[in-house]
Amino acid sequence: MKNKALFLLVTAIVSGFLVLSTFALTQEQKSQLYSIVEIVVKPAMVAKYEAAIKKEIELGYPYAFDTYSSDDFHYYFLTPIENYASIEAISKARIEWAKKIGDQHPALIKSIEGTVEYFRKGVIRYVPELSYIPKKPRLKPEEKKFLCWSFCYVEFNKEKEFAGIAKEWVELYKSKNIGDGWSFYGAESGTEMPFCFFAMSGKSPADFFSEDEKAMKKIGEEKYMELGKKMNALLRKYEFKMGRPRPDLSNMPKQK
Repeated sequence: MKNKALFLLVTAIVSGFLVLSTFALTQEQKSQLYSIVEIVVKPAMVAKYEAAIKKEIELGYPYAFDTYSSDDFHYYFLTPIENYASIEAISKARIEWAKKIGDQHPALIKSIEGTVEYFRKGVIRYVPELSYIPKKPRLKPEEKKFLCWSFCYVEFNKEKEFAGIAKEWVELYKSKNIGDGWSFYGAESGTEMPFCFFAMSGKSPADFFSEDEKAMKKIGEEKYMELGKKMNALLRKYEFKMGRPRPDLSNMPKQK
């Protein structure tokens, strides 16, 4: 489902924000806010940058984050947040952590110098109403080693119309009982607005595109393409990326 496959997930090591999503339709299901950081790393510096992230985790960075990387050397760090007040709590905890590790903190920052092209911070919200979770998923969580992200830059004032089409995709996949789902996220800050994305996964690129082809045939190519064209007509820009989850660069601090 390349017209909907998306990704964003990101926050790490240095940040926190959060906000409401323009794309949320109702509050019947619980949505989730995430603060995010996107870091673009120089290709020749990947090993050095990743070593710094691992060192940060080793030094006991206090907040959890999940990490994802794309094939074009973008790294995304994602931290769930309960509310806006959490931003200040994360900032304070980061400052206290930096004090606690002493001279190791400036050394850590120094080790990243020259590895990064740029970074940006923002907020996204998971929107359950526009996400599709199959009753019987085809893959187990540990099998999802490939991610594809379709970034949708929506035309101004077309968010509700776009969300309506996204909901049509959900109902269509439900009606066919398709075993591969997706997560939908709306962005609140940190990028060109309006912006949203779907995140989809597979065992590998070959597995993902093969199953996408099967889903299209099950739905019917004409219907599939028709809905895809309706969605694309509301976009001012579209990007498709591939990547993977990075458990080796993710942080899960022990609960105190």
